[in-house]
Amino acid sequence: MKTYKVDLDYEASLFDLNYTEDSSSNQKIIREFEYVFFLVEKEKAILKNLKSYEKKYLDHLKSLGFVIPEFNSGATQYEYWWGHRHNREIERMLNSKLTSASLANENNWGFQEGAIVETIEQLTDHLAKYPNRSEWIINRPHSFSGIGHYQFDSHSLDESILTKILTEKVLLEPVYKRIFDIGTTFVVKNGMIQRQFMVENFNSEKGSFKGGAGSSDVNKFKKYIFEKYSYSLDDLEKTTQLIAQTYLNMGAESNIQIDSFIYSEKGELKLYPLVEVNYRKTMGLVIQSLADKFNNSKFIEWRIELAKTSLDPSWIKLSPEGNRFHSYLKQFV
Repeated sequence: MKTYKVDLDYEASLFDLNYTEDSSSNQKIIREFEYVFFLVEKEKAILKNLKSYEKKYLDHLKSLGFVIPEFNSGATQYEYWWGHRHNREIERMLNSKLTSASLANENNWGFQEGAIVETIEQLTDHLAKYPNRSEWIINRPHSFSGIGHYQFDSHSLDESILTKILTEKVLLEPVYKRIFDIGTTFVVKNGMIQRQFMVENFNSEKGSFKGGAGSSDVNKFKKYIFEKYSYSLDDLEKTTQLIAQTYLNMGAESNIQIDSFIYSEKGELKLYPLVEVNYRKTMGLVIQSLADKFNNSKFIEWRIELAKTSLDPSWIKLSPEGNRFHSYLKQFV
């Protein structure tokens, strides 16, 4: 059997110059969400676990049909599970938002009114090109889940804040009225696409991940979205295939998730195909794994809530005790 470590600190290992694998901050996020390994892995394995799990919790997951690994917290030989580790420079390039923003702009996949800036002068020059846009957002190129984003009004700039932010290249873009977010994953083996699936990602106003919805196949999922939003995902399905092939040509060897969103402008729903690409496992994979397991449903929802939040009994708890956040599954038939 293979031994794995759930390296949810993978992106920090790529981009944080002060990264230390065993730091308390990195271990904290792994302990919080290490259990997603149980929700995804279908083969028996050994887990180098950072968190201890009560028998009652593991028995609960077993009763739902999940495969529970053996545990070896002291393992010294293991494979990393979350990140694709084959070429550090290629991985940095493929996971960088600077890469996705440039490709989006070049191919009309998004970022048409955005800019990559690193000085206040560059920022104000770009804002001057769009006098009718007042709400803007700055995204750090290597952050995740909304961390480090800064939203502002172009008519009331705070240069003291901007000076602190503009210490590296950042992404500057108008704020769009986002209606819903889609993550499209391409399962890749030996450089070949084996499967394409889509999930709806639930994000807070600040961009924090709150769960999502998925179906056991793309057509069921597209029907779910059409019934919910009266919007067809046909164009997105085709466009993400082109984006995925571009990333394969750039050196991707394993799973690629493309984040997209649908926004409203002047009463019309419009597509923003390429926000960013995650070249690693994602929470979208967790959602899809749950949808595949409970494939008799039209769709499933997986929600992440603060531990103090109470949901009705129709929601099945999937997270262990002692976590700051709990997660829940619900089937819709």
